[in-house]
Amino acid sequence: MLFSTPGPRLFAVPPGADFAAALARGLRARLADAPPEALARVELTLNTRRAARAVTAAFEDQGGAATFLPRIRTFDDLADDPLAEAAPAVDPVRRMLTLTRLVAAFLERRPDLGPPAAAPALALALGRLMDEAAREGVALEALDAAAPPEHARHWETTLEFLRIVREVWPAILAEQEGGALEAEARRRLAAERQARAWAEAPPAHPVIAAGSTGSRAPTAMILRAVAQAPQGAVVLPGFDPALASEVWAAIGDEHPWAGFRRLLDGLGVAPGDVAWWTDGDAAHAPRRRLIAQALRPAPVTDDWRAALPGLRADIAAASEGLTLLEAPDARREAAAIALALREAVETPGRVAALITPDRGLARRVSAALARWGIEPDDSGGRPLPLTPPGVFLRLVADAAFAPFEAVALLALLKHPLCAAGPGRGAHLRAVRRYEIAVLRRRPDLASLAACAQAAAADAAFAPLAGAFARLMALQAAPHELAAMAAAHLDCAQALAGDALWDKAAGVAARTAAQGFSVAAAVYGPCEARAYPPLFAAALGGEAREEAFRPDPRVAIWGPLEARMQTADLVILGGLNEGVWPGPPAPDPWLSRPMRARVGLPAPERAMGLGAHDVLSAACGRAVILSRALRSGGAPTTRSRWLERLVTLTRGVDAGALAAMTARGARLLALVDPLERPAASAPPEPRPAPQPPVALRPDALSVTQVETLIRDPYAIYAQKVLRLKRLDPVGRAPDARDRGMILHDVMARFAGGDAGDLAAALADAAALLDDAPLPPALRRLWRARLDRLAPTLLREEARRRALGAPRVEVKGALAASGFTLTARADRIDLRAGGRAALYDYKTGAIPSDPQIQAFAKQLPLEAAIAQAGGYEGLGAVAVVEMAHVSLGGGKGAGAAKPVKDDPAALAAEAWAGLLRLMAAYARPDTGYPARARPKHIAYASDYDHLARYGEWEDGDMALP
Repeated sequence: MLFSTPGPRLFAVPPGADFAAALARGLRARLADAPPEALARVELTLNTRRAARAVTAAFEDQGGAATFLPRIRTFDDLADDPLAEAAPAVDPVRRMLTLTRLVAAFLERRPDLGPPAAAPALALALGRLMDEAAREGVALEALDAAAPPEHARHWETTLEFLRIVREVWPAILAEQEGGALEAEARRRLAAERQARAWAEAPPAHPVIAAGSTGSRAPTAMILRAVAQAPQGAVVLPGFDPALASEVWAAIGDEHPWAGFRRLLDGLGVAPGDVAWWTDGDAAHAPRRRLIAQALRPAPVTDDWRAALPGLRADIAAASEGLTLLEAPDARREAAAIALALREAVETPGRVAALITPDRGLARRVSAALARWGIEPDDSGGRPLPLTPPGVFLRLVADAAFAPFEAVALLALLKHPLCAAGPGRGAHLRAVRRYEIAVLRRRPDLASLAACAQAAAADAAFAPLAGAFARLMALQAAPHELAAMAAAHLDCAQALAGDALWDKAAGVAARTAAQGFSVAAAVYGPCEARAYPPLFAAALGGEAREEAFRPDPRVAIWGPLEARMQTADLVILGGLNEGVWPGPPAPDPWLSRPMRARVGLPAPERAMGLGAHDVLSAACGRAVILSRALRSGGAPTTRSRWLERLVTLTRGVDAGALAAMTARGARLLALVDPLERPAASAPPEPRPAPQPPVALRPDALSVTQVETLIRDPYAIYAQKVLRLKRLDPVGRAPDARDRGMILHDVMARFAGGDAGDLAAALADAAALLDDAPLPPALRRLWRARLDRLAPTLLREEARRRALGAPRVEVKGALAASGFTLTARADRIDLRAGGRAALYDYKTGAIPSDPQIQAFAKQLPLEAAIAQAGGYEGLGAVAVVEMAHVSLGGGKGAGAAKPVKDDPAALAAEAWAGLLRLMAAYARPDTGYPARARPKHIAYASDYDHLARYGEWEDGDMALP
């Protein structure tokens, strides 16, 4: 006999206690006079497998060299029992695909409800709704009455679809061999069967359920059955009967003990009837009272005034070991947490843990700990879609089925798993050549076939031919989801080999991918673009890659994993609204009143569970409460629980709050020095290389002259080092492309029929229709050109009346060993050996002072014309120089003449250029970077080569 008192029996372990150790210690104390094998007759049910491992370790630590262990299982083991007579659970991927197909068909009939791309997300939300209904025992038929008549018609449409699901889904489950059940329905059925079996034939051996809050209906059934068993008991985690009695009547769904209230009220037990499992842990009672008061239900926070005297008496003990860390941003928060973890484990035998639901924060802390070679035991690991095999499988799907993107293709070809093996080196060399020759030139690649043709045309790309062939074959796969999934896996295997399935991540990826391939048979026909999101959803499950050899002294836990564990230092990270507590899961199918009408739980129930996690963790010996003041550049708000604690502590003793904040400030003060170099280096001098005179350029184009004046270093990089700018992969069309296309349009227009200028302009504008542009951008640029058309036609008629145009005319002028080259946009030849020069500008037109100092293009072109340097033209007298605006601002389409005398301006520009080149012909003249930038924010293609940022802009000697 383990218990002598009548049931129901409920015990509690106080918040902040080591639950696993307390559970083991209390059970051993009750069996102190029993033979050792009595422990083996105890049946212990816990909430998670990690909790089972923690309790097993606690029994082993307390049992000496050899000990008996109780029979330990989890609540899920009841549903997963292979000897159970229930039908098997439906495959989750199969269910996801089936629901997606149903939702997609519904959206096809009702396109006003959403785009087809929303089907996977709506299917996941529908799955969550069905899980909740099954968990709470709500029949799908009850959803018919969810919306009262006064509700919006939108909900009637929603319920129409839910009725379809209610009728179709059971038939789909019945189609499986032997039938199938929803996983949550199977868990509830198992709980009901177990509770009924124990009621009919109570177990004679001790049965203990521990560590659960009973927040889920099936779990609550088991807890009630265990509490009433002849030798059964429920051990509640993080519960203080005395403190609960003070607020019991006001506890709502948001309170940390809301789940316990539902359980106790269902058993007819008052909180005062719950006994301690071991002891009340009086040493931590002040902290428990402070945190419990802070988390009081909102309607009864006025009782804080009555509690102030007692809180003030205990505030020193309650706040001792409590730290408030409010970092300026998420990066500093992670760095400070990493410092605290490292500092804690410097003491031998000490264990520290970060508890947070924010996986982004967990990854940042792991990265910061890697600075010291510490790999934490992360309960979350890395999500499968972010592991190398998961990323590779998604890249293959995107390259084959999604609309072509050069970036996605290059990411696949450069992935470490692609072409893994002896030929990896040749593969990478071919990829680099292909990237520069094809992918960085923004070619008009409409499909993978164009890539394959480009690779076949050059022997240097031959190692890529196999990859392209496999991807093209994948594109040609029948558009049945099962066939596409099978071809996808075959292609990935062929590209990566067996290395794709190595290690834990590879095994998990193979299991998920093969499960998707098998379940895909239920989906049927599938559009190519729909395949990648469906596959990504299948990889987005709970399969995670664990650390290879984690440090046992440092752990990162999610709130669920932390419920049965504790550490010498506990850090609660990410205590901001929207993170902890997180936002309620969106439910596009049922509104809040509709959920309440059919008996589904309110979203606040999850808030209460989160509050219980915070209460339990914050009552430890040494606790850091952490948050970032800004996240993603935006200000954040304190978690409601932290805000209440800060407000209450300030009212009790502002000095205690200041001490908590000071302890956090000490950690933050260590972050910046840790990342700051020991000594700051003085700014480096502005680079001004002085190459040998023989290597310096002796020829420039008229457009490069302005570059030489503004940024000589760029000319040095282009002409001496022979470095050219590489376009980004998959570069979107930009202003440079617009300028090139419009120059071609104007060249064709100027060479068109003078008798019908409107037809000539229409013919020239057709170049836009053939340009490799996205349709939306093509329409935008065409619309801008159409707005310019009246002005262009009027101006062109005036110019044609004065002379005949010549377009894209090449010319050169040489003197003193230097050659100036040009390609004039347009030269109009007029009577009497005169000429007019026009330059098309899609951007800002330079002002006259800028032409005098920097923008020498037109004056230098005039100098070449006057010297007879243009092909097919003799020496001409330039009587007009003008810029023609092709932009969208004021004066667009019209010509803006240069005010100064063309002949004088040309002579001055040519003489100045010769003086400048003579200066650069001296060995001691360097090519300084960013000598005269147009704007301080001006960015050069060679700033990174000049190491801009290590030196400062300022006055300097210029040639």
